[in-house]
Amino acid sequence: MNFAKVIGKTYSKFYHPSIKGVDIKIIQTINPENGKSIGEVFFAADPLGVALGETVAYEESFQATWAFTNHMIPVDRSITAIIDSIDVV
Repeated sequence: MNFAKVIGKTYSKFYHPSIKGVDIKIIQTINPENGKSIGEVFFAADPLGVALGETVAYEESFQATWAFTNHMIPVDRSITAIIDSIDVV
């Protein structure tokens, strides 16, 4: 599980038919200990309908498809949870 902050949303007229109705958000990985941004900014499919500024968990690679009923969806990353708080011990 990876943690990220939602920093934007994309809009497109052209997309693969299997992702019709799925929002694509722009997210950036964060350090869970201090909440600071690290790493690159990238796109992730959003089956949950998260808002801008929210902290989320995401999956990469073939696990990203598990968030959808159709596991043949062409995505590399997907948002899998909205994080309310992070407690690091």
